[in-house]
Amino acid sequence: MPLTEQDGLVFVRDLPPRRSLRTAWFLALFLGFTGADRFYLRKPVTGCLKLLTFGGAGIWWVIDLFRITREDAADGASVPLVGTAPLRRSLRLASTVLTAAVAGGVIYLTAAPVTGTVAATVTALDALLNPTPPPPAKEWVTVVEASGTKPPGPVVTVTGKLHIEYAFPGPAVVFLQPAKGPALTILSLAKGGAGATGVTVFPGTYKLTVSAAGSSWRLKAEEFRVPG
Repeated sequence: MPLTEQDGLVFVRDLPPRRSLRTAWFLALFLGFTGADRFYLRKPVTGCLKLLTFGGAGIWWVIDLFRITREDAADGASVPLVGTAPLRRSLRLASTVLTAAVAGGVIYLTAAPVTGTVAATVTALDALLNPTPPPPAKEWVTVVEASGTKPPGPVVTVTGKLHIEYAFPGPAVVFLQPAKGPALTILSLAKGGAGATGVTVFPGTYKLTVSAAGSSWRLKAEEFRVPG
């Protein structure tokens, strides 16, 4: 059996051709997700695993970029790779820069969704802990109430749509006097009676005037709105 000498070592068999450090690194960089670098380095089993796992989801791809640049890096036959020490240092530096660039890109692409998710969670918790009070509900608000023994005060209407309830023992006329303009007749009874009616006026402040016989009459005006 012939003797073979390589790197100061003597072997009793022929050595396979040595693989290039540079070629292995570039294969790991550009085709590492397919396991091409490991097939090149005579490691078909791990090459297939790397191919099937798509570079170990990227983790194996990064590890091999650095593993190849180690001083003791060898192929599947334990034969050291061909490459100088300066080349190893240069490729190791390039691996560091590329890894940092990839990590920065991943962080940049995922930062916005993560930030949006955190912000949405904080907003949801704040809404849960400090619920917004429901908007005030509308209700019937009395804008004026008068009787034979209670003189009417000013009528302040926000909506201008008034619901009037009344009871008069005899003839009666009811007026609303705006700040400017003629008085508005909102009720006129030729004889006594009780009931309800609706009237629409411009929103604003009015003076209520009631002309009625006797003192046992009553009148109330309401509008449907938010109280206050």
